[in-house]
Amino acid sequence: MKSRGFLLLTVLLIVITGCVTEKLPPISTYNLYPDLDVHHPMLDTDEHASDILKLGRISSTNAFSGTDIVYSDTRYGQNSYAYSRWSDSPPSMLLVIFQEALEKSGGYMAVVPYSSQSKSDLLLESTLLDFSQHIDDGTSHGIVRMRFNLIDNKTKRVIASRDFVASVPATSKNVIGAVAALNKAVAGLTKELIEWLRQDFAIH
Repeated sequence: MKSRGFLLLTVLLIVITGCVTEKLPPISTYNLYPDLDVHHPMLDTDEHASDILKLGRISSTNAFSGTDIVYSDTRYGQNSYAYSRWSDSPPSMLLVIFQEALEKSGGYMAVVPYSSQSKSDLLLESTLLDFSQHIDDGTSHGIVRMRFNLIDNKTKRVIASRDFVASVPATSKNVIGAVAALNKAVAGLTKELIEWLRQDFAIH
């Protein structure tokens, strides 16, 4: 009798587990594909175009170092969408976007990643401070906030430092709205970064 009861319990647990598993939705994966238009004419003084710029690894808090799509609906609380993920971590995706955009800008002879063995004239260090959807009082925004330090590799001196914040309204308070708004925020921040480097500190 005990064996029969154990067998029935085992079968019941398998059925329940199967039902729970069937109800779980699949994981949706999203990418960063910001709409960028970064083809700029060369400036009159183009000495900086002979420089090689190296992009340092983007540092961030644990909240943004994985593939979670993060949102906050309270002042201090952060959550992530249960069944939605980025295709890669935000720092990794942003590095690819920045490198491509800076190469297209025509401001440097080459733009290389931190893993490159080549020498470089300039180093761009950065920290990702926010990369999330903010939901507050019925409104929703995708917010990207970063800090950049431009370093002269010859002198190891920080040439300039600046914080950038891009905030874009989301059309909906769900993951679709979050992804679309964050893509637009990345596009805006990337363009600001390029203009800052070109106009103020790229020529030296």
